[in-house]
Amino acid sequence: MKRPTEQLLDDVLAEAAPPGFRAALLDRTLRQARRRKQIRRWNLALSAAAGVALLTFAFWNAREPRTASTPARRPDLVIVHSRPLNPAQVVSTRPGAVQMVSSSASTFRLVQTRMERLYEEIDDQQLLALVSGKPVALIHRGPNQAELIFLNREDEKGVHLQ
Repeated sequence: MKRPTEQLLDDVLAEAAPPGFRAALLDRTLRQARRRKQIRRWNLALSAAAGVALLTFAFWNAREPRTASTPARRPDLVIVHSRPLNPAQVVSTRPGAVQMVSSSASTFRLVQTRMERLYEEIDDQQLLALVSGKPVALIHRGPNQAELIFLNREDEKGVHLQ
């Protein structure tokens, strides 16, 4: 049994169209369907060829050794132009000009100093205890590098870490 649309098409074509129209219509429809199928195949073949070309290019570039070529740059030179000093500004000495330098014991004194630590190192737990009750984050950027971040900027002003 034919669908209603096919039956309607048969009825319309049977009444209004000349006898060769149906054959011409089916022939043209068949050519268009073949053409669409041919275009789909061409698109598929071109896509496959582009994919193969892309993979070949990627593998070709991966095989070549990468060398970082930084162009040689001339150093930034600073040229200083100077004039000779005024002879009155030059201090010179002559051997034997001073016979003897004398000093008494009262002019110098031996002072011994000791090195005091001006700060005390604390660990992360002691640091966080100093800022307890305030929202902070301690970020370690490396083995010897850490940063304390206050989440509220107002809290940062009230804490004096020395």
